[in-house]
Amino acid sequence: MKIIERISDGLESNSYLLVSGGESAAVDPSEDAGWFVSESLHCGAEVRYIILTHGHYDHMLALGELRSLAGAPLLIGEGDSDCLADPHRSLFRMAWGRNKVFDPAERTLRDGDRIILGEEEIRVISTPGHTPGSCCFLFDRGIVTGDTLFDMSVGRCDFPGGNESDLRSSLVRLTQLDRDLTIYPGHGPTSTLERQIMFNPFMNGEL
Repeated sequence: MKIIERISDGLESNSYLLVSGGESAAVDPSEDAGWFVSESLHCGAEVRYIILTHGHYDHMLALGELRSLAGAPLLIGEGDSDCLADPHRSLFRMAWGRNKVFDPAERTLRDGDRIILGEEEIRVISTPGHTPGSCCFLFDRGIVTGDTLFDMSVGRCDFPGGNESDLRSSLVRLTQLDRDLTIYPGHGPTSTLERQIMFNPFMNGEL
């Protein structure tokens, strides 16, 4: 799997383009929809999916335009599917004072689902806590963690739908994965799961 990262200028949200076998997946398109299409073409791939780790505005500002440009289906965790039509849940109203809404997702994701991308398989891991439908996406040697897990931190639980107990359980679940995995978070630098298990205080019962 080839992973290309893009950091949005204003929000410092991480977007990712996953590429395999002539297909790509745009993960958390926070800005510049055209970049995902052009970068895919540069890699000899076509955007096959648009995937959201969760339903907050800063991870989908370019969603509407990208859906139009790429014509690709949107995938989001089942518990966050209503964020697309609810500007309170998506935080658009809080952050921008706007009642921005999107069309429903073509596919909602549950724990254990598989997404086939080119020659690779992406496994969906449900990790509620930051939001009810937060998901991580596991592939060969990496995992996209969205706002569930950052380098030395975790996502907040005080937004609508957040739940501290759920997040704690989700973090415990992540500790059971291969420690050699590279984590690709929704904000901040990439890291390794081993570093987080060893040094991230939130993964050691301090949440």
